[in-house]
Amino acid sequence: MKLFDASNPGTRATRVRWLLEELGAPYEREVLVFAKGDTKTPEYMARHPHGKVPAVELDGQRLIESAAICIHLSDLHSAAGLAPALGTPERALWYQWIVYAASTLDEPLISRIFHTAIFPEERRDPALVEKADAVWALAGPYLESALEGRTWLLGDAFSSADVVLGYDIALAGRMGLLETYPALGAYLGRLSSRPAFQAAYTA
Repeated sequence: MKLFDASNPGTRATRVRWLLEELGAPYEREVLVFAKGDTKTPEYMARHPHGKVPAVELDGQRLIESAAICIHLSDLHSAAGLAPALGTPERALWYQWIVYAASTLDEPLISRIFHTAIFPEERRDPALVEKADAVWALAGPYLESALEGRTWLLGDAFSSADVVLGYDIALAGRMGLLETYPALGAYLGRLSSRPAFQAAYTA
């Protein structure tokens, strides 16, 4: 297993690294530097046509998309118990949260952090921040309700859905979006106390 990651933690490659650490699976990590154009070389673009991270090589197969990689790794390492059994209600919820994170939360939250904290002032677009806030105005209460009385998304058992969606919760926390959501704040506390989380968020 080879993971193509970025030199700065917090990209979506962090999801894959976090899950690999949770699984205790051996992997090689190649660190790419955006400022040096490492993700735009012809060699890397052959792995990821959009020049983004993550990309992985696994048993000779190349894969992209962090959520898809996490689903595949969870099934490959089924003995770790991070994915519910096929055909169960828990598996349906597992799919729901993984897809919700990737399709509903990623784009607005990542856009928001770029346009509030990462880009220089002249590149920031307030309209994109407003659009992201409109999504979070719906997502925040929904997630708060889903986690009230639960330790993890599926109940008492930590799963890779917590890794995939937890990445977005960490982004939201970094931007101060959890202040009115005590269940989400406590959830982020549990996530960030995990050794695998801490390893993944280390450069």
